[in-house]
Amino acid sequence: MMDYRKAYSHLRGFNYTPSTAAHDIAFWRDYDEALVERELTYAQRLGLNSARPFLAYVVYEREPAAFLAHLRHFVRAAHARGISVMPVIWDSCFDETEPTYEATENKWIPNPGVQRLGPDFWPAGEAYCRALVETLGNEPGLLMWDVMNEPTITSWIKEGAPQREERIQTIWTFARHFCGVMKQLDPHHPVTVGVAYAKELAEIGAHVDVLSFHDYRATRSAIRAHIDEALGFAHQYQKPIFVSEIACLARANPYDVSLEVFQQSGMGWYLWELMIGVSRWRDIHGVVYPDGTVRDPSIVAAIQGFFRKRSGEIAPPNVDKEGAATRVLAQAQSWLGGGATDYAEGLRLIETTANLLETGELVPMAEPPSVKVLALGAENSANRAELCKLLVLWSEILQRHSQSQQA
Repeated sequence: MMDYRKAYSHLRGFNYTPSTAAHDIAFWRDYDEALVERELTYAQRLGLNSARPFLAYVVYEREPAAFLAHLRHFVRAAHARGISVMPVIWDSCFDETEPTYEATENKWIPNPGVQRLGPDFWPAGEAYCRALVETLGNEPGLLMWDVMNEPTITSWIKEGAPQREERIQTIWTFARHFCGVMKQLDPHHPVTVGVAYAKELAEIGAHVDVLSFHDYRATRSAIRAHIDEALGFAHQYQKPIFVSEIACLARANPYDVSLEVFQQSGMGWYLWELMIGVSRWRDIHGVVYPDGTVRDPSIVAAIQGFFRKRSGEIAPPNVDKEGAATRVLAQAQSWLGGGATDYAEGLRLIETTANLLETGELVPMAEPPSVKVLALGAENSANRAELCKLLVLWSEILQRHSQSQQA
């Protein structure tokens, strides 16, 4: 039996909005070449090899030459770093907001918007698609076209909406029409539609060259079942398949868990998303901060194929095996009892304590203790009160751990 994962199993992709942009309109309207190149370099360093950027029709509508020049720059900058590009032409998420060039609100904005899904807009949309193909069709960095993102994830068709079924068909008709448009305009690059759920491949599978779906399931078994469901459609349509969105901290869908399951499955994938920037997703998505630091090193390890051990014999860290915890606890007690006058010594003690807590994984790492240690060391005037408070608190945690190791 043919393995429909194989053609795109090499994909290690990422969804991308620049760290300074709240949405796709701001991405292209305020395009910053230097910023984009720097952030694509982060992706390159991570070993990622494909980008999924969302386009913005209203920016093209206002300034077509600039928009197309920016798009060409993006694809060429990505290609120079070994990264292919799968542009998302249209996007349904999430509500009925009418896109405008001037949009500044920090929210996701649909494209082209429900106001433009009907046939009256199609000639303008087709001209836009023609311009996209003329701009990128010969670029070696172009992977394929994602014609529409999550067509049904919009409040426009929520339960109880007027003419709901008619609206649902309007969306699918729009998506199918533009799949046909892109196939005709660019027969050399495949088209796909990134559906929110594998079951929706039934609506679009006959109209695309490659199947793609999204997964934010909360358990390993649920992710595997969703993969199996998607593969069923791949066999039905006899078309290759990959997943174009995974990983969400707010949906019990950790990056390392999702990455492990998809890597085990042999299916290509795209993370949501590369950057931790100003967008509404910053607290539940993203791998890299603008300065190149990362949210969680376990995500970086998972991208590289290394995962936290969760079964069999696990060797827990013993930070007092050589007496380091015992010594610093005694020194901290002596320093605190002696008036805490030597601030430099206090900084040494609190940094040592923080390092033991972090290496022993004894505290939550959402805000590592070293964050506060570095802040105390950087202050112009010594903050003895804060240092003493933290040293007492962290010494108690370290003391409890040391006692439990000895028990």
